[in-house]
Amino acid sequence: MRHRAGYRKLNRFPSHRKMMLRNLLTSLIIHERIVTTEARAKELRRLADRVITWAKKDTLHDWRKVYSLLLSKEAGKHLEEIKDRFEGRDGGYTRIIPLGERRGDGSFQVIIELIKE
Repeated sequence: MRHRAGYRKLNRFPSHRKMMLRNLLTSLIIHERIVTTEARAKELRRLADRVITWAKKDTLHDWRKVYSLLLSKEAGKHLEEIKDRFEGRDGGYTRIIPLGERRGDGSFQVIIELIKE
């Protein structure tokens, strides 16, 4: 049964999973588009939407939450520019585009990108 299954575990220990998602989030904000597996992208989408919403609120507390997740100050500067793009939008800041299976192991690859508005 799927009752109260909150998130994908991605076959990692909790500390490894959190750091992997923080790395993916930082890369997504800096490059605005990354290639990853489908499961990682779906979990990253949840985190990215939450972080962009915090940045849009523009309070000190919310920025501290944002910077606690980002791994570089450069990503924070990019996020300050990105947040203005989504002023009239309430969520759905990312898009997932399927690419197909990876040749080496057959895992399904996708592009996750920030929507340009």
